[in-house]
Amino acid sequence: MNRNLTFYTFVLFLWLLTGCKQDWLDVKPDKGLSVPQTLSDFQSILDDENVLNRQYTFVANAGTDNVFVADADAGNLSESDLNQYTWSLKINWLNGSANEWNHPFTVINSANIVLDGIDKFPSNDQTALYLKGQSLFYRAYAYYTLAQVFCKPYSKATASNDPGLPIRTNTNTNETKQRSSLQEVYNLILNDLKEASKLLPETKPILTRTTAVAAHALLARVYLTTGNYANAKLQCDAVLSKQATLIDYNDNQIVSPSRTFRFPANGIGNPEIIFYGYSIGGNFRGSTKGSVVQASRQLYNLYEDNDLRKELCYALTGDRLNFVASYTGTSATFGGIATNEIYLIRAECLIRTGNVAAALKDLNLLLLNRYKKGTAPTITQNDPKKLLLTIIDERRKELARYTNSRWEDLRRFNLEPEFAVEQKITLKGQTYILAPNSPRYVLNIPDLEIRISGIDQNLR
Repeated sequence: MNRNLTFYTFVLFLWLLTGCKQDWLDVKPDKGLSVPQTLSDFQSILDDENVLNRQYTFVANAGTDNVFVADADAGNLSESDLNQYTWSLKINWLNGSANEWNHPFTVINSANIVLDGIDKFPSNDQTALYLKGQSLFYRAYAYYTLAQVFCKPYSKATASNDPGLPIRTNTNTNETKQRSSLQEVYNLILNDLKEASKLLPETKPILTRTTAVAAHALLARVYLTTGNYANAKLQCDAVLSKQATLIDYNDNQIVSPSRTFRFPANGIGNPEIIFYGYSIGGNFRGSTKGSVVQASRQLYNLYEDNDLRKELCYALTGDRLNFVASYTGTSATFGGIATNEIYLIRAECLIRTGNVAAALKDLNLLLLNRYKKGTAPTITQNDPKKLLLTIIDERRKELARYTNSRWEDLRRFNLEPEFAVEQKITLKGQTYILAPNSPRYVLNIPDLEIRISGIDQNLR
């Protein structure tokens, strides 16, 4: 029996070793393996934090003006890291594969397993409906994440013709899926989230599960990305009517310089967090003193001296200026959604829809909670364009180590010439430039995916 156990363990090890290298489209589940049957089984799938809450991509921020790599530290980065930092024509993903592509599709597959599995239960079963809501949220978030990295920025004029992603809404791996249009991707995301917002409860038993409030929050982000400012504002209203707390950075019980990563560990006790996700591994995802990936001085210099974010979120180690804070309360980068983002989304949407006074109220409330007591500025600017420039800077300062926020902002603001940014860096004597709306704002799909599935590659 021991010999048999050793043999099967070895076979399982080999299957995992080779299976991990397969593309997600190519994986055919072994029918002999245990198949989830009960609602409890399906909830266990959705409670797998390593799949559903972990590895939300942060890769794109490696190509933003928020980060800096010194010449002396370039040798400590992998080839793919350097490719991303210098906006190379092709990113040479390790072994032709990339978690940034594979992991979201793993989330999508987990969601589809649950959605297929709960079909056999009564349509009015409240537990099954709760599982459906969770699954739809996770699938939408995964597709949204992929679209910000591997698809063009959303433009209503071109989205119906722009390449999207392979869309999967079931677990039939025998179906060959090519790339949809970008509009079809966003239609799926929006439809999933709208339905999820009706099925999910407003509160959750554990931090890593999702809620109706989270669905509204993600809808706000998606509508902002697509330029639908009126609907984004309505979704922000829905969120802030249920969860409106902002952390006072003067409160050392919640955010403290005595903590290594400033905020409560694993997000527990952080009242701003709406949905908890995070990303770990790699030089560009860490938030630690002495890291070879630094914060750019341009970003750091945006903060005023009385701004507590400057004091709490950055630290010098020798001549290295590093990010040292994250809403994860660990070295991992925050990949979820929090109320600070929702206030900034609503402020921007209010400006764009003509309600400058209400926008100022939201913006000044955020700043009141970020400056030393009695020093917060009161912004009174009423010129919409100038106020939008302030919002852009405040988003950059507030969301510096927060999902792919800066990358997403650069992509969407580049579509408006008055807000477009040309990025430029110098590394080892060579200057690199990323022009607004460059095709290099879309990352190349890993070679392994192209070889196995035959989908079209992005042109950079």
